[in-house]
Amino acid sequence: MSDQPSFLKINEDLAAAWCHTPWSATDMSFDGVAYHGVFDVDLTADVSESAPYRPVLHGSILAQIVSYHTLASMLYAYTNDHIPAFATLPRVGLPEARKRILVTSLKLSLHRQVAETRVPVRLTIDRVTDKWDSHRMAFAAVSVDVAGGRHTAELEGCINFRDRIEP
Repeated sequence: MSDQPSFLKINEDLAAAWCHTPWSATDMSFDGVAYHGVFDVDLTADVSESAPYRPVLHGSILAQIVSYHTLASMLYAYTNDHIPAFATLPRVGLPEARKRILVTSLKLSLHRQVAETRVPVRLTIDRVTDKWDSHRMAFAAVSVDVAGGRHTAELEGCINFRDRIEP
């Protein structure tokens, strides 16, 4: 892309298209190795008289946060040519790119409770498989560390150009 958006711009674009949630990404950065984010979480959003449990980051919100952060990170890697296999894909704008990145699997590991409302997230892209010639797709396996390792996630996703859109 000639106009490479910042990680914050990608977050703004993605947040505008996302449904309402009890969390929001408030900081996004890339240090050359990992994609970092900080999420503000309203842990009391689903506490009621019928569910008066202690407010903690639970699995469904964790799944939303890591899926969102994976999508934002893959968008940033794609639009800024961080990954050689992504750099060879056709260039499309953010709205179109959002439609083409899919999270295909998610494994959560909840190790210790997280009760803080500011939750740091760190994502690394562990493996990329370039299937451009046979499938017009690129696949990625990522690892996500949440709240300093108190929760972790492994995700796989792809960037799909199977409908032959060209730049």
